Amino acid sequence: MVEVPTSRKRKRRDGTVARFRPPEETMDVGVLGKPSRPVPEAELEPAGDPSFRSVVGSTEHQRAAEDAVVRLSNAARARAGLRPLRSDERLRTAARAHSKDMAQRDFCAHINPDGRTPGERMSAAGYPAPGAENVARGQDSPHKVVQAWLDSPGHRANLLNPEFTTIGAGAYYLGDGGPCWTQNFGY
Repeated sequence: MVEVPTSRKRKRRDGTVARFRPPEETMDVGVLGKPSRPVPEAELEPAGDPSFRSVVGSTEHQRAAEDAVVRLSNAARARAGLRPLRSDERLRTAARAHSKDMAQRDFCAHINPDGRTPGERMSAAGYPAPGAENVARGQDSPHKVVQAWLDSPGHRANLLNPEFTTIGAGAYYLGDGGPCWTQNFGY
């Protein structure tokens, strides 16, 4: 592991210390209208980072991954000259439930097998003005999933939509297929 100078250290269960980069330093998120530069694997948190793996599936791990997705998304928006999105628990609830549904029923789509749409799920969670949704499966870190969304024109357009004001990210870890991810956006 490459030592990264930082003042943020986290002690692992085995007693070693993990060093973390602030999210803004871990990826080049580009600017609106310009593709982002893929980040070399060596610059990302290692896929086997014990600080994530030690508690995979726990509520603490899930929330940390979701919060990282929001921070990275807002970093991308800042670099594009856009205001940050406010995290909304209703959108997080809808995103989390959809990620869990995708993992448990083995699909990755905006419309679930029962025909429910993103707008219906966000409204059912109590959010009054649903906007859009990004989904993904298999990326093993928040950095990788946000980079994948930024590399996809449709997902990037959602993430950098200047009209959106709120966000809710949901992650669900189940087995070896990699986590399922959902971002919900609102007006």
